[in-house]
Amino acid sequence: MSEIETNIKLIEAAARGERKGCDAIVRQFGQTMFGIIARLVADRRDAEELTQDALLRGIRHIDSYDPTRAPLKSWLCRIAYRTALNHLRRATIETASIDDLPPTAESDMVDSFMREPDDHRVELLQRAIRRLTDDEQLLVTLFYYEEMPLADIAYIVAQTPNALGVRLHRIRQKLYNMIKQDDL
Repeated sequence: MSEIETNIKLIEAAARGERKGCDAIVRQFGQTMFGIIARLVADRRDAEELTQDALLRGIRHIDSYDPTRAPLKSWLCRIAYRTALNHLRRATIETASIDDLPPTAESDMVDSFMREPDDHRVELLQRAIRRLTDDEQLLVTLFYYEEMPLADIAYIVAQTPNALGVRLHRIRQKLYNMIKQDDL
């Protein structure tokens, strides 16, 4: 059975309120949704609660899912993203914006640095990622950790794939500059 056929069965079962369908959605997509929310929300308990809220919202509104617009995973990730953003709007966090930094690092230097990871660089990278804005952290999470295609991420965040490619390039430069500055 293909992924699409499996998802259709899950959707139909969840729409009928069958526990089996709801449980399968939680098992199949819950961890990914938690990963998105946990990258945006610092407190693990809040992230767990928000993940439950997002899953319930997705299951309650499963009948509004349109498979022609995006895969089920992307639709649920969009719900998780919006749930986390709504939570964050209530709290203010000091972050740095991409626009605050001039694009000084050359692309080759950034890519070279990122391709040669070691424990120290990984630690610096994780620290730098935590300093990114919420939107930037989400893009890094979806593209690099969840390995989602740009088209799916574009659907989640309501932007074009080309714009996201440019943003990811700028984020890599920003991370490089942050790491370079911290490593001095």
